[in-house]
Amino acid sequence: MRFQFDAHQPYQASAIEAVVDLFDGQPADANQLVTSLRLLPAQPSLIDRCELSGQGEFDIATEVGAVGNNLMLDEDTILSNLRRVQDRNGLDITDELVDGLQFDIEMETGTGKTYVYLRTAFELAKRYRFTKFIILVPSVAIREGVKTSINLMREHFQHLYSEINMDAMVYAGDRAEEVRDFATATSLQFLVMTIDSLRGDKNKRIIHQTRDKLAGLRPLDYLRATCPIIIMDEPQKMESKLAKSAVTNLDPLCTLRYSATHRTHRNVVYRLDPLDAHKLGLMKTIVVADAQELGSTAKPYVKLLEVRREPSFSAELELVCRKKNGSYAKCKVKVVQGDDLERVSGENPAYAGNWRINEISVQPEQIELSNYGILRVGEEIGSNREAAFKEMIRETIREHIRKELQVHTKGIKVLSLFFIDKVASYLGSGVNNLDANGDFATWFDQLYQEELAKFPDATRFMPADPIQARSGYFAQMKGKGRGAPMRFEDSSGKTKKANNDAYELIMRDKARLLSMDEPVRFIFSHSALSEGWDNPNVFQICMLRDMASVTERRQTIGRGLRLPVNQDGERITDRGLVQLTVVANESYQAFAAALQDEYAEAGVAIGFVRRSEFAHLPIMEDNKESRLGSRRSGEIWECLRERGYINDSGEVMGTWVPEQLGFTLGLPSQYVDYEEDIINIVDGCKIDAVVKPKRKRVVRTLNKQVYATPEFEAFWEKITQRATYRVSFNRTSLVDKCVARIKAAPYIDPIRIQVTRTGVEITRGGAKGSVLGTRNQQLTDSYPLPDIVSQLQETTSLTRKTIIDILLGSGKLSEFLGNPNDFIKMVSSCIETELAQVLIDGIQYEPIRGSIYELRELQADGLEEKDRFIDQLYKVTNTEKTDFNYVVLDSAVERQFAQYLDGREDIKLFMKLPDKFRIPTPVGYYNPDWAIIKIEDGTEHLYLIRETKSSLDSTKRRSSENAKINAAIKHFQAIGVDYKISVPEQWSI
Repeated sequence: MRFQFDAHQPYQASAIEAVVDLFDGQPADANQLVTSLRLLPAQPSLIDRCELSGQGEFDIATEVGAVGNNLMLDEDTILSNLRRVQDRNGLDITDELVDGLQFDIEMETGTGKTYVYLRTAFELAKRYRFTKFIILVPSVAIREGVKTSINLMREHFQHLYSEINMDAMVYAGDRAEEVRDFATATSLQFLVMTIDSLRGDKNKRIIHQTRDKLAGLRPLDYLRATCPIIIMDEPQKMESKLAKSAVTNLDPLCTLRYSATHRTHRNVVYRLDPLDAHKLGLMKTIVVADAQELGSTAKPYVKLLEVRREPSFSAELELVCRKKNGSYAKCKVKVVQGDDLERVSGENPAYAGNWRINEISVQPEQIELSNYGILRVGEEIGSNREAAFKEMIRETIREHIRKELQVHTKGIKVLSLFFIDKVASYLGSGVNNLDANGDFATWFDQLYQEELAKFPDATRFMPADPIQARSGYFAQMKGKGRGAPMRFEDSSGKTKKANNDAYELIMRDKARLLSMDEPVRFIFSHSALSEGWDNPNVFQICMLRDMASVTERRQTIGRGLRLPVNQDGERITDRGLVQLTVVANESYQAFAAALQDEYAEAGVAIGFVRRSEFAHLPIMEDNKESRLGSRRSGEIWECLRERGYINDSGEVMGTWVPEQLGFTLGLPSQYVDYEEDIINIVDGCKIDAVVKPKRKRVVRTLNKQVYATPEFEAFWEKITQRATYRVSFNRTSLVDKCVARIKAAPYIDPIRIQVTRTGVEITRGGAKGSVLGTRNQQLTDSYPLPDIVSQLQETTSLTRKTIIDILLGSGKLSEFLGNPNDFIKMVSSCIETELAQVLIDGIQYEPIRGSIYELRELQADGLEEKDRFIDQLYKVTNTEKTDFNYVVLDSAVERQFAQYLDGREDIKLFMKLPDKFRIPTPVGYYNPDWAIIKIEDGTEHLYLIRETKSSLDSTKRRSSENAKINAAIKHFQAIGVDYKISVPEQWSI
């Protein structure tokens, strides 16, 4: 299998643009400019450029022939760019740079973080000629993962950036001399390093030691001479003072910090948190299937969690406690010697009869109960834990078979992952997968055969032998003595070597596990798998152990959140298929609440509405698409807080009941048209938007008779008729509009040189720099100019004559001489904006033979079983009027519209159009919402296509959305079908 990479993911493009736009104003030919400046005679107005990093660095760079990155912008310009990027991305605006040029990019696990930072480097090389990048990682495991990713993506990037040559190497102390190639190469260079290879003094790390093969210099000197851009992968694991000092020693141009969760926030330029990822369909929906012991409050249950010596002897127990409302639930309680469990459990009568703590011991860690005896840490009494675990295994196997039956024909291999309490529970007295005889392996084999026998269709592709279907992945440790057999050990994720061993073992099989030829489908592991092993095709995770640590739920489910791939390596995004079922030994409510707490602990606001939550909403200003931005988002947030819908922390309150009749947000007049969007955003901030209980999952039933009638066949043939389009426009009009927009554009400031004086202090941690002063100098010397006409031709596809006419008509070519790159970017943006409008205005559709979506495809797709959740559906009352008993919804407006159509007697048929119903437009494919048959005057049948929106105001929609709607109007006019926009106050039926 070869993974396929999509170069057109909008969220990835936004993350890349956020970093690239930080350097707006940086000339692409900075290297030539710096070289010219260095050769100039000394002038009072131009201090030597080498003061940027010290005379020593300049001398070393000259001596070794280093080709480095050269930043020509001052920090004030970068701060201005940062604030513009933050406002565009709906982030809090930074008043000043925090810790210099360090920038945070937050991307949820599984959304392509590695792809984004590698492609960002290509874009920085293409636009600004920045070519030296050091990727710093916290462990060998992640280093190997990055190396693998670079190799997988190499061909993809060669196709996208054919003009850029790229090399990548992994730093190793025994090959330290390779840094010379990195420093002197003129192509794009990646150097992957672990933080451990860099931090420490010269007695511990080769990178700090002089080498004869490096002309008596240190490997570090070669790296510093390039002024590299540092990319930190999982920077929260490199926050120690020693690690920070090590990064500073590299003298980076800037540091880009990529993580799903930053412990310390610096200058945030992009954020894609779990809620954002879920809304965009970038990860699986989490479904919780809980296996709990019910009706057991009559017997005493005790589990010893922990014993403590300080500040005094105490123990933490899990008991079944009586709540104020009379119900019972498991809870954690702190006890000391002499405590009576009946009292501390809230008077649960199960503990009546002298259940007391006689003794608490820390060596060994145990307690003595008067009615039981010794209970050690981790042990429990009074539960049916084994029975619960057995049912959890059964549920996982059932879910797995059900999912395989759903997706096998689509070429998708299904995997299930079991996290177990200890290796012995799987292996027992065995030493490998073939002779494993622990409880979990024994139960699995029995239950697998029982469940597979219930689904004969699954035996076509699932192995009959359970031993072939399962495998265990554990940390391996060599036995003591020569010839001793390999043994396995429990890995908590804290033992570095054991964790790496487990990681290496499971990573070797990562790609093979996705192949249909590999029979293994069920994976047992004890390791936390905290780094790197998140196979995309894990659809079920079963937790055969208690969730002990603060972050274990998030870490555990993170192993299965990536979107699955088929046998061609293509990502599958169908929300009816991409769901991760978590089989847990706690209730859905408890799991969801604990998961939300873990997210909150990590700084992820699930269940809370940020002040900048509405900043992405579109608005048209001065005939140009823009976003509401952070300031206006804050005004909406304040309105919600004043109305009592959220509190001061942004937590959604009980007063938030948008489903109630007459509910209104009471927004200021300028935001009234955004009410529906705001309601959807606030609803999407809740934990149940990401995690759903299994009981709310339903399967829609297809009404086959709807598709089988001659009338539907005629209806479908009409609305799916193909049409081709052509675009005509007046060249003179386009030139005039482009000239007018360019003339109205802000003035482009000329290139400036920032001169910085830096003092160097020698400490035990290494050399530290401190800025003594900075100043700016406008560049007045000559330098080579780029071919502006060719560059604009490449981006706009217009003829040379048209581009020249636009440039000459603008009268602003003097700004091109002062700052070529910024001027080209401005002109390109102006032309593209006008061109997009001209394309839509001049489009004409003509009907042609054929259908955009054949009826036989519709029938085949309708028969495929998919999972939906009840909160995403409207249950149809008059089922004969539509093709499914449930209608899939995307918003509250669609729910209102479905109810309206369902209740109208003159509506014979209505249906939500599938995603495959797409019409071509110059700005991409368009998928309308609804198809309707209306009876008029008792006989005439009208065919209607409707698009549901919350408002008719086009300025509240993105320009690309308006362009598609305008093209759709002309498409349906051409094929003779009535098309309109429907809004709550005017359904237009």
